[in-house]
Amino acid sequence: MAGEGQRALRPHKTISDAERSRREAAVNYARASVGLEGFSLSEADEAHARRFIKGEISLQEFVQPCADPLALPKSSS
Repeated sequence: MAGEGQRALRPHKTISDAERSRREAAVNYARASVGLEGFSLSEADEAHARRFIKGEISLQEFVQPCADPLALPKSSS
């Protein structure tokens, strides 16, 4: 059917320039904080952050932990 492929597309959320700047500043602060600890963001983390800055995902979606197969297992204490 016509337009059926359109349903799979996520609707574009529009955010203001001020909100975009606020999000970018928050992500830059987080990058600096992580860097001070001697770590850096992975390519996947950077892509996730860009989606947040652009307004494609909400703060709740941004901070949601993701299943990372390379993550260390939780301690069994």
